[in-house]
Amino acid sequence: MKAKWMMPTIMLMGMAMLLTSCWNMRSLKDLAIIVVMGIDKAPKNNEYQVSFQIVNTEAVAPGAKGGGGNVTPVTVYSGTGNTLFEAIRKSSQKVPRRLFFAHVQMLIIGESFAKEGINELFDFFERSHELRLTSTILVSRGVDAGTVVRILTPLEKIPANSIAGKLKFTSKVWSENIEVDIEDVIKAVVSKGREPVISGVSILGNTEKGRGVSNMEQTTPPATIEINGIGLFKDGKLKSWLDGREARGAVWIQNKMKSTILELDCKKKKDAIAIEIIRSQTNVEAEVQAGKPRINIHIREEGNVGEIKCPIDLSKKEEIEKLEQAWVKETKKEVMEAIETAQSEKSDIFGFGEAVDRANPKAWEKMKEDWNETFAVSEVDVKVDAFIRRPGMRVNSYLSELK
Repeated sequence: MKAKWMMPTIMLMGMAMLLTSCWNMRSLKDLAIIVVMGIDKAPKNNEYQVSFQIVNTEAVAPGAKGGGGNVTPVTVYSGTGNTLFEAIRKSSQKVPRRLFFAHVQMLIIGESFAKEGINELFDFFERSHELRLTSTILVSRGVDAGTVVRILTPLEKIPANSIAGKLKFTSKVWSENIEVDIEDVIKAVVSKGREPVISGVSILGNTEKGRGVSNMEQTTPPATIEINGIGLFKDGKLKSWLDGREARGAVWIQNKMKSTILELDCKKKKDAIAIEIIRSQTNVEAEVQAGKPRINIHIREEGNVGEIKCPIDLSKKEEIEKLEQAWVKETKKEVMEAIETAQSEKSDIFGFGEAVDRANPKAWEKMKEDWNETFAVSEVDVKVDAFIRRPGMRVNSYLSELK
């Protein structure tokens, strides 16, 4: 009987010795939770300069009173090094807690750094077991990334949440920006048929005052963070910015148009009709004829009439058709403006090269090494189908009754 239970007992004791319990446990009070990283080049020695936006958990917790005074919701530390890893480890000399990267939701790259080249930047992110490749990436415009990281924001206590919210919602309702993460940029960097695009972020107002708690306590903040334009890259270097209609055209081509407002002329009145785009689908196909690529873009979009500032009878089918044709013309114009700008920079940010590879792999093998040169002179045909679905809550405006 004793022998019967001896072997199971020995096995259980052996298994118990293998249990590691919480050997790598880290207490929350020992962690500095980073939500945003800003990366610049140090002006004097050309090293990496990394800025960390760290959450002050005591200040943002429900019911927190700030320890008897105005405590900022975040604290920013920075460090320098020849590599990102070195800069991060050297920062431990300043931070009283262990840097914790699992909650980094945003990476901001300084404009000057982006112009020098970002191709070597992301190896550390791929190797780290804490950092996520799904973190959003932005490029600062007109200021370094460290300055953006230090600005405090109203409505959202944690500035990272404010910036992320602005990018998310403006991409959905205005569509002059694109949400991309680190993994998207890495894929574009290694692709022969696509260049990266990254949205920009800038500061409006007084940057010095924007660092203080008072920036969160006024109806009109002295400094405001704004999502601003799309950065166009070539060979990993920031070449120029797409703004306004060019940026929106790029969003259309990349099939990331969610919604926007397009303004059309009404008789002799300019920009008198606002069309809200509610659905859009873009297909990009390529063909190779006589060794030369031809890109065909087909956009199908639907929308509603959001506002008019002129007397027009929307109950008439011919009036609706006129608006749809004007809408088609305006869409083509914005798309071609984006293409012409990209071709002038010889930067295929649209993935036309990938479309050529899918259509004719053999032809692509011959042209991929000099694709940017080929892209710059490639013929592009744009076809647009636009449909107005609803005129709003009423067909005819009260403006038609005015003399």
